[in-house]
Amino acid sequence: METLTRTEFDYKTEKLAEENTQGKDVLVIVLLVKNFDFAATRTPYDIDICGKKMWEWVALAGDGYRVRTTVCTEESNILTLIKPYLDDSCAYTAVLYSDTPLFEKNTFNKIMQFVRAKQVNVLNLKRGYVFNTEYIKNADNFSALPIYDFGEKDFYRVSKMQDIDFVRQTLSKKINEFHQNNGVILIDKNTTYIDCDVIIESGTKIGPNNTLLGQTYIGKNCVLEPNNVISNSVISDNCIIKCSYISESRISENIVVGPFESVIEKSI
Repeated sequence: METLTRTEFDYKTEKLAEENTQGKDVLVIVLLVKNFDFAATRTPYDIDICGKKMWEWVALAGDGYRVRTTVCTEESNILTLIKPYLDDSCAYTAVLYSDTPLFEKNTFNKIMQFVRAKQVNVLNLKRGYVFNTEYIKNADNFSALPIYDFGEKDFYRVSKMQDIDFVRQTLSKKINEFHQNNGVILIDKNTTYIDCDVIIESGTKIGPNNTLLGQTYIGKNCVLEPNNVISNSVISDNCIIKCSYISESRISENIVVGPFESVIEKSI
């Protein structure tokens, strides 16, 4: 089963070869921010948003580049943190933060194009940096620099639980629109929740209050009537699912499930 990623949502038409060529000389370091003001947890970067941890959304923006992670706090010295990870084979080192999960690959590509064109040693972003690796590995500090604006939403910062709601709504809308553009019929997209790795084939119709989680696959021309929860399961072509719970299961073609069935770890 092929897994969808945010890269595929936004840039399905990009050539993979171009991405790989572009990423060979860039190291991306994602700083996992331990936010002590975050009431729910001191590791908010691990909070699940639409099927991925917050930091994983940031890492997806660096898909095609070399990506590393390290934990930090707001008081951490950036140079002290990143110098052990610097790679001489990478001309540039980008430092991103785990609390900007709306940061997009297209924006990152534009940033790297700018850095290459201007040949800057340090680019100060709204939340993050891009360094010339050779320059920064020998630097003891870097001066305050003007902030370059590459998109307000990309650098939206999650600093409290209320911010998670906005990010989840934004990403959920993006996921739903992707499936709609792929020929999936959503009767009420405002009450349809689909995790980012869910695959849905064209011609399938999804009613209100459906929740599709994890590594779920929905085949062609299925009908999901209202109020289903389907998690990590395969629903084959032409199935009808009625107000049921399905988890870790495989449903064969042309099967009707429900109403009010619970199918767990079964193949039918």
